[in-house]
Amino acid sequence: MRARSLPQVHLEPLPKTLTLAFASQLEKTSLCLTADIPEADLSGVDDKLVSNLMPFQRAGVNFAIAKRGRLLLADDMGLGKTIQAICIAAFYRKEWPLLVVVPSSVRFTWEQAFHQWLPSLSPEHINVVVNGKGCLTAGLVNIVSFDLLSKLERQLKIPFKVVIIDESHFLKNIKTARCRAAVPILKVAKRVILLSGTPAMSRPVELYTQIIAVKPTFFPQFHAFGLRYCDAKRLQWGWDYSGSSNLGELKLLLEEAIMLRRLKSEVLSQLPAKQRKMVVVAPGRISTKARASLDAAAKEMTRDKTKKQQTEALILFFNRTAEAKIPCVIEYILDLLESGREKFLVFAHHKVVLDAIAKELERKHVSHIRIDGSTPSADREALCQQFQLSKSRSVAVLSITAANMGLTFSSADLVVFAELFWNPGVLIQAEDRVHRISQTRSVGIHYLVARGTADDYLWPLIQEKIKILGEAGLSETNFSEMTEATDYLLKDPKQQMIYDLFQKSFEEDGTDMELLEAAESFDPGSASETSGSSSCNLGDTLDESSLSASPPTKRRFEFFDNWDSFTSPF
Repeated sequence: MRARSLPQVHLEPLPKTLTLAFASQLEKTSLCLTADIPEADLSGVDDKLVSNLMPFQRAGVNFAIAKRGRLLLADDMGLGKTIQAICIAAFYRKEWPLLVVVPSSVRFTWEQAFHQWLPSLSPEHINVVVNGKGCLTAGLVNIVSFDLLSKLERQLKIPFKVVIIDESHFLKNIKTARCRAAVPILKVAKRVILLSGTPAMSRPVELYTQIIAVKPTFFPQFHAFGLRYCDAKRLQWGWDYSGSSNLGELKLLLEEAIMLRRLKSEVLSQLPAKQRKMVVVAPGRISTKARASLDAAAKEMTRDKTKKQQTEALILFFNRTAEAKIPCVIEYILDLLESGREKFLVFAHHKVVLDAIAKELERKHVSHIRIDGSTPSADREALCQQFQLSKSRSVAVLSITAANMGLTFSSADLVVFAELFWNPGVLIQAEDRVHRISQTRSVGIHYLVARGTADDYLWPLIQEKIKILGEAGLSETNFSEMTEATDYLLKDPKQQMIYDLFQKSFEEDGTDMELLEAAESFDPGSASETSGSSSCNLGDTLDESSLSASPPTKRRFEFFDNWDSFTSPF
């Protein structure tokens, strides 16, 4: 009170939102964010989903429902935000249709997740928008990418009461097309479920759009938020909001009213040592010419030919699959990087895939190492140590056969398989490059599977081999929960013929060597122009052109000339 009487001291009251948050904090009987929240009645949600929730995930669902379906779920990567979001949305199923906005590379992964966790939902009720001509309301569940959402402007007036935004930090800049497209939808939605393992990549300013999406009444004017939490400064060309201030206060505000965040270290006892995930990559990413090459190679395998000719056709099909998957693989890797993944491993088999990944990382100025069959043995351990000791963002690009043993990459906790390999033992060895004694975290394993390619046959083949090893007590690995996503149909005679050829061929040691040699020497030739093996041609095969654009020039500060008069669109 004495300070108030001093002429050189100016006191300002706390924002109303802050005083309410502090009051809530004082009333708490526990420091745990979810401790005092009542158990939600999930009897109306599919039992398969509810019974598979880990205790901390069930607590997350309770938290969201207590917040009336409006929250930023900011759990650490790998803690199952997808299954929690589906459960929360399913609790409000009477208010559907549901809109799910996601990065392009995981649209079909989300489709698969809905099939897996909500068996009561028939397949025709799930609509994945694949191009700018798609309909946003064709299903009960409608899945669309950020960039396609911005191209469907005419349909954005249709109200959705329940909306899920995956990787919500993609909306960090109100000036982007993706943010301008999402804002009107979030403005009228009754339930808003934002998901992000990294809500702010570097600065508090990146949180603003997400905060007002969940709580429109919080800081309706951006400038007030910028002054309090971004250390806003007026410069001669405008306001600079790139700083930070009152971060402890901001943390309290977020945790009390908006955000739930759990770290892996806090729930490690509930997590499996390995969390495998099949990622179904978008069929639309495979170009017309690449698809035609795949179809032609598949037909060759169903014709009555000599054993040698059939093997040659199988090898060509395997090689064409690698070529066709390149744009999908690169897009997925770039999405991981944009989502804040600091360090991870990418395994591939074909040289053309390894080349394309390395070239794109160089183009994006991402630190990386590469180990393949041409890497001298003396250099491999040095490259491994370089990755292990790196404190910055880094990717290890590795050959499945050259780097699947003898190396430790425990500083990473994510492994991405860009390609499948017919020997599951080799895959498990590759997984274990991060799953070592020195690993203190649960490890994520992502298998990228492309429908309509050799993956349709390789994946069930791997399943069958793992099952046999398990029955013999020789393997504890289980991939069975991920089988259903391929396009392999047992009742289709032609597909059965191809599968039988795969199964027979991969049981013969000679074919193994032929495939290894073919993968090393495969030259896609003219077809590479359509497959995306060159990063500069990615735009020809992707429906979102942003991937082929040059990265924006980094600026030390971000300036918003008119932010001081900006009013929240919510």
